[in-house]
Amino acid sequence: MKNTLLALSLILISNTLLGQEKPDVLVIIADQWSPRYTSWDNPEVRTPNLDRIAREGMIFDACYTTSPVCMPARVSLLTGLYPHNAGHDLWGNGAQYYPKAENVPMFHDIKNAGFTTAQIGKTHWTAGPAWHDEFKNSGAFFKSLGLDHVEDISGPPDSTNARDAYADHLKKKGLLEKVANDLHDRYIKGEMEPRASVVGPEDYHDVVTSNLAVDFIRAQPKDKPLCLVVSLHSPHPPLDAPGDYATMYDPEKLTLPGNVAEKYLREGRAMNHASTRRMLANYLGKLTLVDDCVGRLAEALKARGTWDKTLVCVTADHGEMMGGHGYLTKGRFYEEAVRVPLLVRWPGQVKTGRSKAPVQMMDVYPTIVEAVGGELSPGRFAKSLLPIAKGEKESVRPIAISEIGDRAPLRMMARDSRYKYWADEQREFLFDLQTDPLEMTDLSEKPEHLETLNKMREKLLTHLRSSQVNLSAGYKPKVQRMREAEEKKKAR
Repeated sequence: MKNTLLALSLILISNTLLGQEKPDVLVIIADQWSPRYTSWDNPEVRTPNLDRIAREGMIFDACYTTSPVCMPARVSLLTGLYPHNAGHDLWGNGAQYYPKAENVPMFHDIKNAGFTTAQIGKTHWTAGPAWHDEFKNSGAFFKSLGLDHVEDISGPPDSTNARDAYADHLKKKGLLEKVANDLHDRYIKGEMEPRASVVGPEDYHDVVTSNLAVDFIRAQPKDKPLCLVVSLHSPHPPLDAPGDYATMYDPEKLTLPGNVAEKYLREGRAMNHASTRRMLANYLGKLTLVDDCVGRLAEALKARGTWDKTLVCVTADHGEMMGGHGYLTKGRFYEEAVRVPLLVRWPGQVKTGRSKAPVQMMDVYPTIVEAVGGELSPGRFAKSLLPIAKGEKESVRPIAISEIGDRAPLRMMARDSRYKYWADEQREFLFDLQTDPLEMTDLSEKPEHLETLNKMREKLLTHLRSSQVNLSAGYKPKVQRMREAEEKKKAR
């Protein structure tokens, strides 16, 4: 009896120790966050909580989304695949896509390592066929993807028929119709018009989302690690920062990058500088609100007692042009839209500093799986960033790519340690990001850069040849199989 009790005690102690060794994981995804507006590069941006995470971890300065629009980028994170991969032909938000458990293994890989898995906020994984064609309710659908808990908040509701946790919050306070009417008006007249939200910060969607995330953290048992993805809608338009966030930045004191040039006014592509600064002021107000939400999440993990060993990844699905090269919103391969911020913090494990290695936003997935001691599903093209973050390697991939398009030829971009190349429906582009970070000088038609242009074309082609889902991988010809079977017989 004593031996049995001793054995049981040792098992319990072992399990407890194993639980302590596994970190909690917090992933924060902002929406439409331009890399031009990070406080560690731009002192005009006020995000003290993100500053602390950046100081305590690794900043990845060359992180790129696999597609500069929401849905394909988010699905890439879930799958660890590129938009061009089989079963994932998702080149834009308008694609018909429905995630099947066998194709989207991220949460299963993390859950199998002993974690409670959750996502709160925007998912934006599906289009076309709805989950109810196959599942009796949304809970069953999310469970099939390996998620224990989900609050899917698509964004601020522009309809009084909205159904999610945020709409329920607004209904209880009698605010849903007010918010829906305001947003409908903004979308009709232009979502980039900077104007304060009709509700205060306490009733703003990102605050409600982060409060739900805090409630989730508080409710979790401390003897089991959690992996929580919090997906916030800001700073995505409409430009409706609430309350004081709408006025905390003075437009007249903001500096626009050099590629937000007046010359584009003559081409009919942009607003004047004064209008752009007013938009930027509201946009930055929304970023500061995101930062305050991040602070709430950090405090909840501190109260849980795990913050000092929590793996934190902060990123975005894509960026925002904000006047760069005369454009607004997203969908382009300029740095403002295609590059995204990425922070990886894990005290005692990840070095502090910065990396200029080309990486992909979807690399967050295998980074988490490696950190929690899990097993990555085979066939993924995303790569763990821990070798870089721990100082073991300088890079894990030769180039980062991005893809978008709704007609042939589809647009593709490649970025190595120095140059960026892309081709659209009409022509090619080449920029030297080392000497021209604002992408003001296109080198693609300059004879002296023809060799570089050809090298970038070759790198993109090699990448495409190397990142195809190969259903014949591991195939053995019949003769080989017969010989191996015969050798096994002889070995007996």
